[in-house]
Amino acid sequence: MSSKLLLEQVVSAVKKHSQSGTIRIQPIRGTPQPSLAEFERRLHKAREAAIESILNPLEAETSNSTSSEEYSLFNIFNSDQEEEEEEEKMAANDQLALEDLAQPIIPNSPSCILLSTEARNYELKSSHFQMLPSFYGLPNEDPLAHIKEFYTVVCTLPLKDVSEANLRMRVFPYTLKDRAKTWLMSLAPGSLTTWDAVAKKFLEKFFSAQKTATLRSKIFNFSQHDGEPFNECWERFKGTLMQCPHHGLPLYLQMQNFYDGLTETCQSTVNNAAGGALKKKNAQESYDIFEMLGSNAQHKDTRGKAGIYEISPNNELASQVASLQRKLDAVLNMVPKAPQVEVCAICNSQGHSTHMC
Repeated sequence: MSSKLLLEQVVSAVKKHSQSGTIRIQPIRGTPQPSLAEFERRLHKAREAAIESILNPLEAETSNSTSSEEYSLFNIFNSDQEEEEEEEKMAANDQLALEDLAQPIIPNSPSCILLSTEARNYELKSSHFQMLPSFYGLPNEDPLAHIKEFYTVVCTLPLKDVSEANLRMRVFPYTLKDRAKTWLMSLAPGSLTTWDAVAKKFLEKFFSAQKTATLRSKIFNFSQHDGEPFNECWERFKGTLMQCPHHGLPLYLQMQNFYDGLTETCQSTVNNAAGGALKKKNAQESYDIFEMLGSNAQHKDTRGKAGIYEISPNNELASQVASLQRKLDAVLNMVPKAPQVEVCAICNSQGHSTHMC
């Protein structure tokens, strides 16, 4: 196919150059008849000019008309090579048995993480596997917390002529289980060449944009629960920020959202600690005040003392009901109970038991 097509290309180019006057094989009137050698030389020159016009795209663009037959030899040879390889592959498949064709083909390196030579030579011991955290890909798991714990464990492992990033790539697949492991094996082999690419791919899969929006909403709409101590409320707010470190809120907005979410009693306590009004403090000073109040409330003995708590009317009512219930139980326990009289199950009369009826 390739030889025939190439011959047609050359002949077509020769005809076009002959018609345009670029190549003249006919002898000029009045000149002697060229010899056979001269004619072959001119024919060879015309063939070279035709092949050059096919290989040179600029000369093809300057021609008056472009024909669909004008292809470069590079594309022709490439298509021929691909067709030959496809034919050889099909011929090889024809020689295989049907049971061989039904067997799956496993690539030489099925892992999506492409490791360096130093990382592949790193020896993992059984103690290392026991230290690694596990991630199963469940909805209630926190992928960001898994990455943080994974960093902590890798920092304790010896490097041994390998960088920490390459060591993370070497160890990370062993932390994934079940659903998360299946996801990792579904990626293209050798597609992840750096640790940043591995971490980004992992968080894109298990830390969705919807989860980010939910955590940001919790930060914006944060409020103190009824009866929640100040120190627990402050710790819960900081935990929400840690769950979404990419929330994008500056420190002053964080402090403002937390203060707005406090109850009036706690806001008064915060203002007193700030010397009258928290709004006169900057963001860092407000953070320090919250830290101080939280630390004091955590270490204070709150049994029988008024700490930084918010006691709602509902809690007071519940405590009063519980107190009345205890008093009623005490009164009932003081009343003597009447002896139980056995009743016959057959005649429904007292004085004798059922088996004596």
